[in-house]
Amino acid sequence: MEFYSEQDLRQNAAQMRRILLGIALPSLLFLAALVASLAARTQWLTVIITILWGGLLLFYGEMKIAPVLAYRRHLAEILSGLRRTAEGKVVSFSEQGTYKDGVFFDTLIINGDPQMDPEGERLFYVDRCKERPPLAIGDVVRVTANGNYVTAWEK
Repeated sequence: MEFYSEQDLRQNAAQMRRILLGIALPSLLFLAALVASLAARTQWLTVIITILWGGLLLFYGEMKIAPVLAYRRHLAEILSGLRRTAEGKVVSFSEQGTYKDGVFFDTLIINGDPQMDPEGERLFYVDRCKERPPLAIGDVVRVTANGNYVTAWEK
């Protein structure tokens, strides 16, 4: 089952547009208030408006914009990078999230080709934004990955 497509990039871009539109209206209001306070030459009001506006932008940027940009970078890398295939038995498929490069993943460990890894086990990251593969410990699975990021799988 293939995880990623160009549709994911389009959805990410649409989500970013919605987020930017969501911050545009409050920013316009703060800008209008800032211009009015500057025109009135009220320094204390200008300082308060600037601090509030800056706080809003920092909060919104970290809570809304940064995760979407991190996922966009992840998608761009996944869709353009080289892919390898590994096959083996599932040793572990954790439901505990792992945060890597700004994106949440589940971890999948398969016991595969000992020539690829001396211990014979490979760690893969499965995107939490995608449908979780119905894999159980002991299942034989073929994983297609870009680095350690799963792009497709099949039983």
